[in-house]
Amino acid sequence: MKKGCLFDLDGTLVDSLTDLALSTNRVLELHHLPTHELSCYNQFVGNGVKKLMERALGSEHLDILDECLADFHKIYEEHCLDHTLPYPGIVDLLETLKAHDIALAVVTNKPHHLAIKIVEHLFPDTFVTILGQQDLYPIKPHPQIVHIALMTLKMGRQECYFIGDSNVDIDTGYQADMETIGVTWGFRGRKELEDAGADFVVDEPFEIGEIVLNDRG
Repeated sequence: MKKGCLFDLDGTLVDSLTDLALSTNRVLELHHLPTHELSCYNQFVGNGVKKLMERALGSEHLDILDECLADFHKIYEEHCLDHTLPYPGIVDLLETLKAHDIALAVVTNKPHHLAIKIVEHLFPDTFVTILGQQDLYPIKPHPQIVHIALMTLKMGRQECYFIGDSNVDIDTGYQADMETIGVTWGFRGRKELEDAGADFVVDEPFEIGEIVLNDRG
């Protein structure tokens, strides 16, 4: 029986692609480099800020990676809530899960302080814990951040679902020995989730509630 849900953030709970793309493009402009179309960022995001910037720069400009990362952190921190909003149906889903005493956590590769800023602004008093990228532990798909979240919830891995929009999230759940739910409204789509081996793939947030609550009997 499931008692909790661990959620990815970007592409799962919130549509943050525009703010990520505009901030990254602003960094590229500062360094007189070509920018990218918004659609390109669907494949750039998901593995943390460093990998995002590496992909945006391309292999020929990695010599300025550290400088660009510093610029990105300054710009994105200021603009991370300009366009970022919950996906339709997410707030209702979270309220339903909380009403049925399902414990909720966020586990993301977004920098920790920014994850807290965004989640607490958009979903106040909703999550037991919010864990983002820190030097204390490896980023997803390494399962250590999941283990920390589970300890905070005081739950075992078989008592929670891991929910996300990319193969990174499904692999994270697999490495943590958890059942996974892939969401198709995010950055990557159904095929990637199915190919990654998600236990469930859903097209609407309410379907997550059905899966979780049906699992309670």
